[in-house]
Amino acid sequence: MNNLYRPPLAENLRIHCVSVRLNNSELNTLDQERKQYAKGEWLRMCLLKNQPAVVPEINRAAWKMFGEINQRLSEIVSHLNAKQSCNPLTKTELFAVKRQISELRSRLLTADLWSIPSNEGHAEDQTR
Repeated sequence: MNNLYRPPLAENLRIHCVSVRLNNSELNTLDQERKQYAKGEWLRMCLLKNQPAVVPEINRAAWKMFGEINQRLSEIVSHLNAKQSCNPLTKTELFAVKRQISELRSRLLTADLWSIPSNEGHAEDQTR
């Protein structure tokens, strides 16, 4: 019978109690950081450097921006797929594809996602 209760080993039992006094600011910080964990449990986790990983909240603005770019690229791909294979791409279609890919690439490679102005609204090649 392997399902019998086995008491924990004596060296693993937590028999020592440590108390700490905190001021209001320290207690507020502890309460914010510990989330669902008990105060003592959180302090033990900190001591043992065993805190749970902090997952940052999603950057909603970046998510929305990439979703919009993805939607525009999907629309272009759908348009290109609907074309007959014997019809070559027009200059406007090529320009739109190049512009969207360039914008996506720039935003993916740029440290500051918001510094690149959008060229949205110009469907024709401005370099002609």
